[in-house]
Amino acid sequence: MGDFLIDFREPSRRSIAASAKALQFFPDMTLTRLEEPGFSLIHTTSDDAALWAPAGSVDGQLFAASTGRIALDESDWLAARQLAGDGGVAARHILATYRAGGAEAVGRLDGHFTIVVVDRSENQVHVITDRWGLAPCFRHEAETSPVLASHPDVLADATGEGQVWDRTSLAEFALTSKVSAPFSYYRRIRSLPVGSVLTVQMGHETAQCRPVRPHFTFHYDPQPAEKTEAVAEELAAALGQAARRRSLPLMGRTAVALSGGLDSRTLLCATGRPAEVLAFCCHDVENEEFRLARSIAREAGAEFVPLRRSPEFYAEHARLGVRISAGLGSLASNHFLGFRDDLRSLGVGSLLTGCYWDYLFKALGYNKQVNRWTTMESAGPFGFSYYARHVPSATDLAGSVRERLEAQFPPGLRAVRTEAALVEIEHRRLFPLFYEEDSTARSVPQRVLPWYIPFADNAVMTARLKMGTAMKLNRRAMIQVTQRLCSPRIAGIPDANTGAPIGAPVWREALSSHAGRIRRRLGRLRATRATAGSWLNWGYYIGHSQPIRELWQESVPAADDLFADILGPGGWHRDPGAYSGSGVNLFLRLLTLKIWLSQRNG
Repeated sequence: MGDFLIDFREPSRRSIAASAKALQFFPDMTLTRLEEPGFSLIHTTSDDAALWAPAGSVDGQLFAASTGRIALDESDWLAARQLAGDGGVAARHILATYRAGGAEAVGRLDGHFTIVVVDRSENQVHVITDRWGLAPCFRHEAETSPVLASHPDVLADATGEGQVWDRTSLAEFALTSKVSAPFSYYRRIRSLPVGSVLTVQMGHETAQCRPVRPHFTFHYDPQPAEKTEAVAEELAAALGQAARRRSLPLMGRTAVALSGGLDSRTLLCATGRPAEVLAFCCHDVENEEFRLARSIAREAGAEFVPLRRSPEFYAEHARLGVRISAGLGSLASNHFLGFRDDLRSLGVGSLLTGCYWDYLFKALGYNKQVNRWTTMESAGPFGFSYYARHVPSATDLAGSVRERLEAQFPPGLRAVRTEAALVEIEHRRLFPLFYEEDSTARSVPQRVLPWYIPFADNAVMTARLKMGTAMKLNRRAMIQVTQRLCSPRIAGIPDANTGAPIGAPVWREALSSHAGRIRRRLGRLRATRATAGSWLNWGYYIGHSQPIRELWQESVPAADDLFADILGPGGWHRDPGAYSGSGVNLFLRLLTLKIWLSQRNG
């Protein structure tokens, strides 16, 4: 996967060489440059060029490039290999799809992507985003002739906007852990809508953008709880098809990031060929979660590869991770960058992870109430803070953030808890998906690893639109999906999140959860960098890591000024050890912003 930039300004205003250098994060990435009188295009990919490089038609009239990956059945891949044209097989399939049905037909392809189609016969260029909002695409809104890119920092530099910051967006990230769509860290750079087509008409003195039009519209049809079994069956079939498409042998070796939870074991089994899959587990120590992951791999017959993080794993990769992710996600979620060389040496051609499943299928985007005894979830009253805890602040800049959130969630929507309102609130929080709180764990693999997002098939979307609130709460539908896709023995291995087998009775799950909570509290008495789960103990790490301390204490005056404007002059600390409890997440957001500002202010 990779990035793109397309610039329709006159040639003298284009900074193609600088943009190309900025988007080629590693020297092994394939770079394609297309320079014509009407536009210049840069495309990078870290994937197998034979499959994923841009392609042109034999007659020279069409050209296609994609960031992200479309998904096809094996028969379609074999047919696409026979299509005439130069370049990657996937792009040749895109060109055939465009010939048959135009830009809207391209938008209906399965997968996660932003696709650029050049139609020289019509003097048009189409930029097409997927229906999930998984592959980012930003547009500079101040230029007469359009400039678009997948990476907002590179777009800002190409258009002279590198210092024209949107301070409300910077504050929103610090206080909430994300930026609201369609905003960016730049005042005049916005993202394109989900499931849309932007057509640029050339052949005039300046290129002209036609109005953005949708190729997909969300039509929710949430089913009642008694329909859970039918929806789970449909979702299981769709996820199985999606996983099998993304683990075809013709892609090279498939790797699944395996933990001890529900999602990754379901994904491993959904491939239909777990014995051919490499299951790797990122860890600090061989703890309980590690042992559960190993047990799942053994039962499934998958090769198990442990990938151990170095003591300063996150600090070592913080700067590059922030640059690749454009600072739009916390460095605490930079889980995969440090293993890029390992995965390449293992010959991985497709990397599958369970990312986003909590958001899409298990109500992470809801405000929830949890019964302290049974641990069962129910929908709670609206609160602006839901998954990542929001930080209160009384500054003017924090007030601007609150105004933005209130515009996104007006009082009438916040006041009711009908099914329609709950679904609408969740929808506004989730889409486009590339804006979500843990986005570094997604944007880094999207740009520099062979990430193939498992669920991004249209049939999965169709099933998800039928999921009512009750099906998402308590993982009700996903438990049934796991039981359909996994063998009883694999489902019977305890879930690292609950300590109980998948589908265990409520009383057993509650007892296991309470026991796990007690063990975690006892573990804090001998705090170390590692935890019993897959995450680092960030509270301990930031107080004991010298590289983290050096990053935090680096002189970046722009960061000092920004933090004072967001939190007030006494609202932040120069000693990382002063952050504890819920303040740890604030520290990690601020450190991410500080690194980003040091890179952008240089």
